[in-house]
Amino acid sequence: MKERFNFRGGSLMMLVTGVAILLISSCYYPRTKPGWEYMPDMAHSIAYETYTANPFFPDSINAIQPVARTIPRGVYMPFHYSANISGYDSAGLYLRFPSWLGEKDLEEGKRLFGINCAVCHGYGGLGNGSIVVNPKIKNPYPPPPSYFADNLINLPEGKAYYSVHYGKNLMGAYSKTLDHDQVWKVVYYVKSLQKHHQDSITAKGATAIAIVDTTKK
Repeated sequence: MKERFNFRGGSLMMLVTGVAILLISSCYYPRTKPGWEYMPDMAHSIAYETYTANPFFPDSINAIQPVARTIPRGVYMPFHYSANISGYDSAGLYLRFPSWLGEKDLEEGKRLFGINCAVCHGYGGLGNGSIVVNPKIKNPYPPPPSYFADNLINLPEGKAYYSVHYGKNLMGAYSKTLDHDQVWKVVYYVKSLQKHHQDSITAKGATAIAIVDTTKK
């Protein structure tokens, strides 16, 4: 009876060992033979180039248009001021700098300004950009006004945002080039240029007064 029991125990041990070896070996497979693909269409999907025909769409155009009245999340926010002159005035009254603007945004505004604005306005905002003052250009672009003219220094930030968004006079609209936050960063940088200009004038005036007082003594 004891011998029979030991035989059964040994068989059970062999069975358990065999199952363990089978399970371990089933977890390993050579890279050259990955196994069966039960759904090859999902494992190897058909990729269409952006502007090629696609039979899955009714018009066969692969680069489909976004759904009407939708915008990408967190990118191009709606602008609730009309393109009429009344919208320009309303933006000046009610549109203000967002509270999140800071030093990093000022640097980013400077970078965006150099890419999109300096070609006309000049890096210093004097209206002497590379397509305005350039002897190599036969018909240079008309010079935009200096940012330091009285009417622009006193221009509310809402009107400045409006002008960049919709365009103003000879300047085209940048609403398709810069998103909501980027426009604010550019305006923030322009206003910093104007403030620096005003501070420098104030400092020069104070120096001149000090010199006059010194000569009087």
